[in-house]
Amino acid sequence: MAKSNKTFHGIAFFTNLAASLALIALLALGVWVNVNRFIVGDESTDGWKAVKLDTTSWNIACTVVGTAVGILAAVAFSNQDDVITRTELAHHQGVLAIFLRPLTVKRGLEQIYSLQMPWERTILVLSTVVTALMSATVVALFGIHASQQEIINPLSSYPLAELNSTFFETDREGALFPSGSPTSSSVAGQLSGFLYKAAYITGQKIRANYNPYDPYISYLPEQGPLGDTTYRVLNTGGVGLNASSYLQYSGIPSGFSMPAAFEFNELQATVYGTHVNVSCQDVTSAYTISSNDIEQITLVFASKPNGPNITLFGNLESYSILTTLAIASAVTLGPDTAEPVHTLVIPEFITESALVLECSYSGREFLADVSIASPTSPLLIEREVEQGPLIGPLVKQRVANVTHGLLSIGGQGGNLARGFIDAEYNADGFNNTGMATALETVISQVGEAYFSILRQQAERSNIVRGDPDASYPSELRLYVTVSRLGGAQYGWLAVLGILLLASLVGTVRTCVGRRAVGFEAQDAVKLLSRLLDEPIGEKTRVRYTDRLVVLGSGRGGGLNEGKDELSPDPVPH
Repeated sequence: MAKSNKTFHGIAFFTNLAASLALIALLALGVWVNVNRFIVGDESTDGWKAVKLDTTSWNIACTVVGTAVGILAAVAFSNQDDVITRTELAHHQGVLAIFLRPLTVKRGLEQIYSLQMPWERTILVLSTVVTALMSATVVALFGIHASQQEIINPLSSYPLAELNSTFFETDREGALFPSGSPTSSSVAGQLSGFLYKAAYITGQKIRANYNPYDPYISYLPEQGPLGDTTYRVLNTGGVGLNASSYLQYSGIPSGFSMPAAFEFNELQATVYGTHVNVSCQDVTSAYTISSNDIEQITLVFASKPNGPNITLFGNLESYSILTTLAIASAVTLGPDTAEPVHTLVIPEFITESALVLECSYSGREFLADVSIASPTSPLLIEREVEQGPLIGPLVKQRVANVTHGLLSIGGQGGNLARGFIDAEYNADGFNNTGMATALETVISQVGEAYFSILRQQAERSNIVRGDPDASYPSELRLYVTVSRLGGAQYGWLAVLGILLLASLVGTVRTCVGRRAVGFEAQDAVKLLSRLLDEPIGEKTRVRYTDRLVVLGSGRGGGLNEGKDELSPDPVPH
């Protein structure tokens, strides 16, 4: 019988110790990488650290490391199992024969089948199975992969009262500079084109010619950019979230963190908007209309006591009489009130008469849920969630004056008249039926577009808040994809934790000297060498007839060497 004594299992100890150290390092690094967000890129920002790595090479390296640590852990657990078998073999109760087999998944299945599941062996079987996940675990914890991230801006929009303030913004390097006050900046250049578009589409709709499938009509879609945001319809609702600043990194944000490199997926926000409603009344009877011809020029005058005096002129010889539409504008204050009165005069140069409209403004602020579904999608107002205060006289005056200024660009009516002419709507000013409704629609749309442009200057991702304690019920959620290093679920860390516990137990078990047989009991060659009379080496040839027969004991192990050592009549054992 083989001798047994207290033995230090060196190979088993060092493999379990090495596995423990490797798993501790991976576990600590995994926690660190998950806490500190690393993304592939050139520029680090607050909360996002950039690293320059080749995705393919790095992920291959992670796979190799995971495979190596998995193999090391599997070897360590196998050595643990061998130590348990050697210890039980030296005990007076002995060991079950099934455990003379090395630890493999196959043996684990046979243990389950035969209901031989002692807790120590069961833990080792399960841990060995878990080692198959090591490559996936390391890639999940440290590999570079597309990661969906939610970025929250707790203050993304402002009410009108705040737009009188001076805002500051940052660039990509963190430099701070004033972006000015939205209400003091000129917006005529951005609104002039919008005015033409609104007039053209409104004219086409009134004529029932707004059809994208008509090859004879020049179709102009409602959806399009206004400033830095694309809107689905002409009625922007005064919503002015600056979409471009969220589609890409514009500068260091204030109050939240944002990566410098990302792929835009979706945006959802609650923001402020402002409705503008314009109502125009026919007051021609209250005005004195007169005309005068000076050579080729026809002058039309419209005036009333204590009201505006408006003069328009038309050169009927220089232009086609079919494109002589002109629209004159004047803004005054109503009697005993600060409410603006926007007077519009549409002359009929041939008959030397005119249509006079007086338009009033109204509207109110509101909160709305908005969304942008993709980088190329327009901003969509999904629903209004809360109604705010009505706009006051000063705000109405500002909108009326902006509209008046737009109508003066380029002459009588500017792009408003040009849009109607190109749409062939009342191009000669002869048919003013429905003109009031058309002007109400267009001017209302321009008023809302004006507020949208104002807000876009303040509702940027890189605006620095003047008052850090300011709080408004406007929150933005930006969903992006980044190339992130690690960032997997913490369940993958649990895989490392399970393997670490098993290897630490093995390190302690193999370090403590216990009574055990002095050979590897799960090594079939060494076990046979203890059972047979003559020693068996790694290269000894054996054969089985009725029992195991030793054919030769040469060290070379070659086929011919084995034949040279065969006896004529092999002796069975």
